[in-house]
Amino acid sequence: MKASQHRVGIAALLALILSFSLTLAQDNSGITVAGSGIVSPIFDALTQASNVTVDVTSEVTGTRVGFERLCQGTTDVATSNRAISSDENTNCTNNNVDYTELLIAQNIVAFISAADAPYAQCLTINELNSVFAPSAQAANWNAVNPANGDTTLSVIAPAATTATFAVLDGVVEGDGLRSDATIVDNEADIAAAVAQTPGAIGAISLPLASAAGSSVRILQLNANDSFGCTTPSAEAVEQRTYSAETPLYVYVNRASLSKTGLTEVLTYMISPEAATVINDGGLVAPTATIAEANKVALEGTGNTRPFSEAATSFQIPLDVSGTVTIAGAASASDYIKNLSAVLTSQYAGLVPDTKLSGQSAGLRRMCNGEIDIVVVNGALNADQTAACDANNIKTLSIELGKQAVVLVSNAASDYLTCLTTEQLTIAWDAASANTITTWNQVDSSFPETAITLFAPTEGSSLTDILMESASGKPLTSRNDSDMRDDVLYRAAATANVEGALTYMSWGDYQKVLANNQERIQLVGVNAGNGCVVPSEATFADATYPLLRDTQLLVKTTSLTNPAVQSFLWFLASDSNYGQFEDVGLMGVNFGSLPALRQTLQKAFADAATAAQTVAEATPEATGEATAEASAEATSEATNEASTEATAEATASS
Repeated sequence: MKASQHRVGIAALLALILSFSLTLAQDNSGITVAGSGIVSPIFDALTQASNVTVDVTSEVTGTRVGFERLCQGTTDVATSNRAISSDENTNCTNNNVDYTELLIAQNIVAFISAADAPYAQCLTINELNSVFAPSAQAANWNAVNPANGDTTLSVIAPAATTATFAVLDGVVEGDGLRSDATIVDNEADIAAAVAQTPGAIGAISLPLASAAGSSVRILQLNANDSFGCTTPSAEAVEQRTYSAETPLYVYVNRASLSKTGLTEVLTYMISPEAATVINDGGLVAPTATIAEANKVALEGTGNTRPFSEAATSFQIPLDVSGTVTIAGAASASDYIKNLSAVLTSQYAGLVPDTKLSGQSAGLRRMCNGEIDIVVVNGALNADQTAACDANNIKTLSIELGKQAVVLVSNAASDYLTCLTTEQLTIAWDAASANTITTWNQVDSSFPETAITLFAPTEGSSLTDILMESASGKPLTSRNDSDMRDDVLYRAAATANVEGALTYMSWGDYQKVLANNQERIQLVGVNAGNGCVVPSEATFADATYPLLRDTQLLVKTTSLTNPAVQSFLWFLASDSNYGQFEDVGLMGVNFGSLPALRQTLQKAFADAATAAQTVAEATPEATGEATAEASAEATSEATNEASTEATAEATASS
């Protein structure tokens, strides 16, 4: 036999042995599933559609019992229409059950009216209660909202046995729905009934509502005035801006993933290919963001509990008091001022001591250990990092979002549709005041039209962003422009004068659009890589030049201070989300706040542990040093006494 043949024979034998060993090691027993009767049908449908050979025994026990069995190790998979609770998670931990959490679908309810209905295009939660709640007595739409016409109200709802009814019942107050609602057993018929009934409103799954096309109007829901009216979608649910929904979860014991076919079935459930089956089941497939979190969780390469881990328990003490010292860049001045005003009105003992005199000065104080929080617009340089390291200063970074300045010009000024950063610097620089007065002085290709500028009043952070982003340095803007803080006035004035230009935040621009301002245009900006028009997409990918990122760096040793903890928790609370939008900060969405609170709570716990470690180590070191010094002193005293005694004895003799 040749050596090569001999090696091939050995390799084949090893492969056979390995294959046999893996077969023996793999658990071929059946897979057990228990839990929610709402999730069970879609779990079974997806299992069948996966075309994976798998032995599954599925039992509807209710979510609570499903979690009990999962955490006792008596079932492989628990299905649930809610996230696992902290007590249930503790039960799993105590029984050494390591699980993975997957969000496989969203059960989203859409509210629909006839396509041409003149009422209820956006409903508040209170209005939903006036329409659907068992205590509701409104018989006409103007009783729901006086702005509606005097049209007879007709409520068409799904049967109590449907998943849609379960979501609807959870959204409105009370148990069940109003007694005079028309119940339609086949949910697919609700859209047709609503379309044919004047004054009707219906509740239906979002896929069925979408399938009805133009025959009905899908209504918006205003669950929070901070973000207002929202159209139902998986994205809106993910961002927590649409609340008529229920998430559908699968929890799997990680030890069971070795069972034949289970990993393959779950991989299919969280894949894009499963979307059709999910939609056919009257549900909505997760977004790409959720799908990626599912993939990481199943693989075990990241957070295996990505959706429920954000449960938090920290509470701001009612009697909290103390000072929070804040320094750094002025870009967050409006945000911190507004937040502090609301904070101190609710917690009078909390005192934010804010001195925003620049990023460099703030970092110097932070690295010296003098302050709790510093506002920054960019990464620390090498010297700043070294200064903090030298004093063992470590920080927690909290994203406040991006601020963008958008330019608006007179619509008749076609030469102002896109401006370079150099042209912007010339037009707005203080050195141009009273000297650069026509547009052809800014650029020779422009017409000899008078420059008319409208700006916010002095001290606006928007001016700082405009000048520094355009020029690359903190220039002062010209003082011969018409300065007004009323953005609607500035937009209207710009519309009335050819050659006029103004700037504002993206949020203010939305207000201008909502005011139906005509004869204005949004200006693109060219920083050397072509003209970029401001939009949420160009803000997100940072291609728009007039953009500034703002972060808070919190000294980790300050995270044990109740005043600092309370300030940060207040910042991350749902009720204060509107503060971001009020000052033009973008990027922190409502859906990300629970994760931020989870980050804070973990940081508080880590800081407490670190402080305890230092406290425990300090007495020990002090004790050892004291004991050592005492022993040395005693030894020296004994020797000294002995020497003296010997000398005295010698002298006496």
